[in-house]
Amino acid sequence: MVYRKIALIDMDSYFASVEEVKNPILKRRPLAVVGGGKIPIVLSANYLAKIHGVKTGMIYSEAKRLCKSILFVKADYPQYEFTTLKLLEIIENFFPVYKEASIDEVYIAIDVFEDGVEKLKLLKDEIKLRLGLNCTVGVGPNPVIAKSACEVAKPDGFLVVEDLYEFAKELPIRDVPGVGKESQKVFKELGIETLEDFLKTKGISEKLRELVLKEYTEPEFFKHVPPKSIGHSLSLDKEIKSFEELSAVFNYLLFGIYSKLIRGKYGARNVALYIKDRFGTFSFSHNLAVHTNDFFLLSKVVEDIAKKLYRDYPISKIGISLNNLKIVDSVQRSLFWEEYQRKYEKLATIGREMNNTFLGGYFILKSKKAI
Repeated sequence: MVYRKIALIDMDSYFASVEEVKNPILKRRPLAVVGGGKIPIVLSANYLAKIHGVKTGMIYSEAKRLCKSILFVKADYPQYEFTTLKLLEIIENFFPVYKEASIDEVYIAIDVFEDGVEKLKLLKDEIKLRLGLNCTVGVGPNPVIAKSACEVAKPDGFLVVEDLYEFAKELPIRDVPGVGKESQKVFKELGIETLEDFLKTKGISEKLRELVLKEYTEPEFFKHVPPKSIGHSLSLDKEIKSFEELSAVFNYLLFGIYSKLIRGKYGARNVALYIKDRFGTFSFSHNLAVHTNDFFLLSKVVEDIAKKLYRDYPISKIGISLNNLKIVDSVQRSLFWEEYQRKYEKLATIGREMNNTFLGGYFILKSKKAI
């Protein structure tokens, strides 16, 4: 089937919004979610912070300068991965054909139904009801226009592009996917400020022109192509000093990775772990007999590898990856998955009330300086 209308679901301020759902008090303050490392970078900011000019990619000290009352929260990737899993489960109930473009963006083929746009409105409401999260929806004849519609409609918007050329009159060229800073400089020199200006200018960036004017989306666009590996690493503000802590934190990281594994319907044949202590970084991996996405089996392999790595020294950083991936026919959810799901989701929800505290597999991370 050829798809002539495509939608993009783009979650608003995703990481920051998930943190606000976990801790509603955060909604009252400017908030930024930052990554790890010596110089934390803003990964997501809520709209109270964006009003002050805080942006994704900004170092935390610059964000603090722009907004002195801002709060910083360290990114909780496993929880974001799991939230996306729940998001996709909601989407599947409305539309059978979709593609996860990133952790917070999902393309949907809506013309598999005659009332596709109306179903999109219901989907948007369902996401808000079940996850407590806002999203912006853009609809167009191809992924580029759908993405551009999202940029115009943010936040919490809904925009359907029926006439591309009317839409192009007001669309800033900077909001077109694929137009980076260098391209913007070139376009500015040529007097190109809108998409309409670009379309009227011949002989420049023909590939982009083709993508913008495309009137259909091939089925190949929605095919899942597994990555070579998926993983998470964690730099710890509080060192791990026992095997029980190490095993629990590894399992929390696995919880997030597994969510991504079953979102893509992948199976893994290799599990790799690494740790960093005062003497350096050490790693170990294990090959499985077959590709699997059984959480209980993977957690047992992780525990066995952790035993080989742990040397009774304080650990400052850990990492885990699932490798040699391929698409499998079914999701092998063990009988224990729902139990793990409830356990880790509860920990992610209540954990923020504590500072620098180890809690059954979850560290509450806080910078020694500004976070």
